[in-house]
Amino acid sequence: MSEDLNEVGTGVNLFTAGEVRGTARWFNDTADVLSIDDDDLEDTIAFVSKGGMTFLSPILPDLRAIVCTAGSRESHLAILCRESDVPCVLAADLTGEVSDGDTVVMDLSDAETARVAVAAAGAVTA
Repeated sequence: MSEDLNEVGTGVNLFTAGEVRGTARWFNDTADVLSIDDDDLEDTIAFVSKGGMTFLSPILPDLRAIVCTAGSRESHLAILCRESDVPCVLAADLTGEVSDGDTVVMDLSDAETARVAVAAAGAVTA
């Protein structure tokens, strides 16, 4: 990852997908999904705190990627992500802060370990 990024965590990479960029959005429960009113999710990287976050299933195919602080390659979320071809980081150990609206860069080039970073304030992300 380049120097204009602040690494904020690592986790289990579900499948290799190279570099994935998007905008962070936390989903804490079903109400967060139900509150979406025709939001454009194609650039959204969903952050969730539990491995079995099946409440994302209605919007999962529309997401750019998912970062989950729990779960394994055998979890329900992992199965749904593989079926929908949505990159996913599981059991993410977030050592830095990720806020809604942050530009997130995921390095998913390693088959085992994913790296998650946030673009530094003022960094060019194009």
